Amino acid sequence: MKLPNRLLFGFFSLALLVLAKPSLAQTMPSSATDLKASGVKTGTSLGLSATKSAEHTTLLQLLTASGLLQQANGKGPYTVFAPTNVAFSELPDGELSELLLPSSKQRLIQFLAYHVVKGRLTSDQLKDGQNLTNLTGQILVVHKQGNDITIKDGRGTVAEVLQADIRATNGVVYSINRVLQRIVNKGPIVR
Repeated sequence: MKLPNRLLFGFFSLALLVLAKPSLAQTMPSSATDLKASGVKTGTSLGLSATKSAEHTTLLQLLTASGLLQQANGKGPYTVFAPTNVAFSELPDGELSELLLPSSKQRLIQFLAYHVVKGRLTSDQLKDGQNLTNLTGQILVVHKQGNDITIKDGRGTVAEVLQADIRATNGVVYSINRVLQRIVNKGPIVR
């Protein structure tokens, strides 16, 4: 499925939110429990702040390889679930290398779009059991107990929100501890 450019444009803007200016990194709490519902506002262009988060350099690398990094100033609004470097390091051996191949560009775009939902969804709007449709048309399931928020993907992987409500002018970003992935249909079993 090919995604409209304006949807991808907005996604990459928000994904770059987590890569915000240095002052954001200095205001980030040090413990996981302090990271819930932080409400940090960047107040800056996402495209200009793309290289500042030490926790999301792998995401930046993937955005660059996708060829869409320059589209980081879309209007949105979008909600992005942004995996940390640690989350990406837990992928199976060779998966990141494969995504970075020029021949995998469309797959990479779909992979990144899986982490994006249209609309500005702050943590106070998320409900336990809520289904969110991402830009690829697949469902992410929210689980929420107090300030603890998790997102479940199509494979059943559960990502914990490490930092919520990072607000940009065009949406909201949630920093998460797992990479979200779609179910891969391998076709019918032939016997």
